[in-house]
Amino acid sequence: MSTTDETTPVPERRGARRDLIRRPRRRGEDRAKLRKALAEGYEAGASIRALSAEHELSYGLTRALLLEAEVALRSRRRRPRPQTAVAQ
Repeated sequence: MSTTDETTPVPERRGARRDLIRRPRRRGEDRAKLRKALAEGYEAGASIRALSAEHELSYGLTRALLLEAEVALRSRRRRPRPQTAVAQ
């Protein structure tokens, strides 16, 4: 068996996902610090995708941490298509 740390044994993986690196779950103070850093970045104007890439997290985890931090998420702000002149 391989382990990610001394307390959590992880069974050996087989198949296509055997090279997957398992990262430990963020809990307690580490998670609180990460929530705060993500909230500050998001409120400064960074996108969820940019924050997830910067902190090497998945989009879903980044979004969940922002929601835990009670950050009001922005809309996706889809821009309307430009109006084209209709030929007559």
